Amino acid sequence: MNQILSQDEIDALLGGLDEIQEPAAEQSVQQVRDDSGVVPYDFTNSIKMSRVKYPSLDVVNDHFNRGLRSTLSSVLRMVVDSSLMPLEIIAFKDFLKRVPVPSNIHILKMEPLSGNFMMVLDPLLVFSIVEIFLGSTAIGQARIEGREFTSIEQRLIRKIVDSLLIDLNKAWNSVHQVKIKYVRSEINPQFAKIVQDDDAVIVNKIQVDLEEISGAITLCTPLNMLQPIKSKLQGQIQKDEADDPAWKIGLISNLRQTPVEIRIPLGKAMLTGKELMDLAVGDIIQLDTTIDSVLPVLVQNQLKFLASPGIFKGQRAVKIEKSINEEEVVH
Repeated sequence: MNQILSQDEIDALLGGLDEIQEPAAEQSVQQVRDDSGVVPYDFTNSIKMSRVKYPSLDVVNDHFNRGLRSTLSSVLRMVVDSSLMPLEIIAFKDFLKRVPVPSNIHILKMEPLSGNFMMVLDPLLVFSIVEIFLGSTAIGQARIEGREFTSIEQRLIRKIVDSLLIDLNKAWNSVHQVKIKYVRSEINPQFAKIVQDDDAVIVNKIQVDLEEISGAITLCTPLNMLQPIKSKLQGQIQKDEADDPAWKIGLISNLRQTPVEIRIPLGKAMLTGKELMDLAVGDIIQLDTTIDSVLPVLVQNQLKFLASPGIFKGQRAVKIEKSINEEEVVH
């Protein structure tokens, strides 16, 4: 009885208690569901209950990852590789525990959605990018611990972030039209409170590799901010409109009902000013075409057909003889 338990033994005991309590809680929830059909909401476990699939959000992240890779490779003039990490939904306080000090934190806004979200860049990645900008050949050797970012470093990394925000905006517009704006930057995670500690956030982490250096760019988005477009994010991946048969049929139908102007010039004639002033009723103007000539058919002032004049059911008409393509018009 006098033996003192080690920390490992204490953790094992606590783990055993959790395993016993969790089935009991699940059995209680199942019992309520079976009896009345009502599922109790556990406010202490709201994060687990909010774990749902967001197929459209995966599309956004994939587009952003590809745009990020292209932008960094172009700006840094080196081959940059990046890969998506699995999407997580965790409490905001748990996310902040992962963010080291100092960190490169950028607070962003996504209009018209309310609230802010953040982009976090690993310090090693930031210092490596700065070293590349300043022409260093030995990247990744800067001392990180205990130092803050200088004004020059912050200015350089802001240019990178602005470029990434363009890619992020394009990625989001494939699902929902938004406008991403820069709000401010922070170094200490304690001053980057965008939601309450227990609120759920979606964490999207992209691993970036620069030669031998590896770091992460992380997006932290409050779940509540995405509630207005939740149905879009949970919906199936949207197909390109050009591949949608219904969209094609509708487009063709609308085009067929669009009114256009058609002109068929019968010919031209050159007159002097004196001849024009001497014209009287019954005079004949000789055109540069004959009765057998093929006439041009202009659609919206563009040559599209060649036709022969004639009479159809007592009305003056033309008979289409040939269709003109764009190459023939150019030549």
